[in-house]
Amino acid sequence: MSRLGVAIMAGGAGVRLRTVTGSLPKALAPFDGGTLLSHQLARCDALGADVTVVLASRGRGDGHILDALADEAVPATVLVEPSPLGTAGGLHRLPGGVDRWLVVNVDHISDIDRAALVDQASGPCTAVTTDVDATIDEGVVTLDARQGGPFLASWRERPTVRVTVTTGMYVFQDSVFRTILDGTSRDMPDLVRSLMPSGVRAWHHTGHWFDAGTPSRIERAERWWRSRRA
Repeated sequence: MSRLGVAIMAGGAGVRLRTVTGSLPKALAPFDGGTLLSHQLARCDALGADVTVVLASRGRGDGHILDALADEAVPATVLVEPSPLGTAGGLHRLPGGVDRWLVVNVDHISDIDRAALVDQASGPCTAVTTDVDATIDEGVVTLDARQGGPFLASWRERPTVRVTVTTGMYVFQDSVFRTILDGTSRDMPDLVRSLMPSGVRAWHHTGHWFDAGTPSRIERAERWWRSRRA
């Protein structure tokens, strides 16, 4: 039977959240009566994972995270990087004996059905994607290449466009971490790009998603999350 692990990426210093966290790391930013970390642990608990690991970084609040986990109802192990290894390098240190890993950023807030994601994931990596509106902070033009041109054909000042983004949630085969990562620094985009020739599945989410990495974003995410219970 396939064994599942959960890895919560909590090594960020959370500089953009300093007005909310003070000296605490991003993982311990207040959220819905608890913290971002306790929210992730609760959201993943129903999966019945064989192991849950919180990845932290030395000097980025790892001691506070260890203390916080001592009071959590959901058991988890903390792995502390001696030095920051990028957004994916620390996955090399995850324990063996697991077939697949659900990897989630600690500031990922959404209504994604995690059980369905894990059940439907396939290949070396499945990346959760969604669509967001992004404003281009420039005047965007189109060109007319008729004779004597090109000429400006249209102008849109700071238009908003719909784009597809990754959400900071993935399902990886454990073998990816053993064969590609080597204990050196590696960022998540680089890791995922290296797997694309083998096929990285997109699990597209059409519901709500927030990157709760700034004070305004975490406020919006918390307001939305609480509204679901109203």
